[in-house]
Amino acid sequence: MQQTEKYWNLINRIVLMAIILMACVGVVLAFTPKVRQMQEYQQTNDSLQQRIEVTVAAEQELKNKQRRFFSDPEFVEKVAHEVGYARNNETIFHFPEETGSY
Repeated sequence: MQQTEKYWNLINRIVLMAIILMACVGVVLAFTPKVRQMQEYQQTNDSLQQRIEVTVAAEQELKNKQRRFFSDPEFVEKVAHEVGYARNNETIFHFPEETGSY
C-alpha cells in the first residue's frame, strides 16, 4: 500500500511539474510577440523624437534669422547679395567653384 502511494505521489509531482512547465512556456510564447512589438514601437518613437529635435533646431535657426532680418541691416544686405540683388552702384561677381585639378 505504501509503495503504491509513493508511486502516485511521484506521478502527481511529475504531472504538476509538467503542467507548470507548460504554463511557463505558454506565457513566454504568448508575450514574445508583444515584447517585439514594444521594441519596434520604441525604435519608432526614438527615430521620431530625433526628427522632432532636428525640426525644432531648424525652426529655431529660422526664427533667429527672421529676428536678425528685422533688426540687423548688415544681415539683410548680406542675404540680398547672396541671392543676387545689388544696389544701383554695385556690381556682384560670381566666381565658379574650382575643382581639385589644375
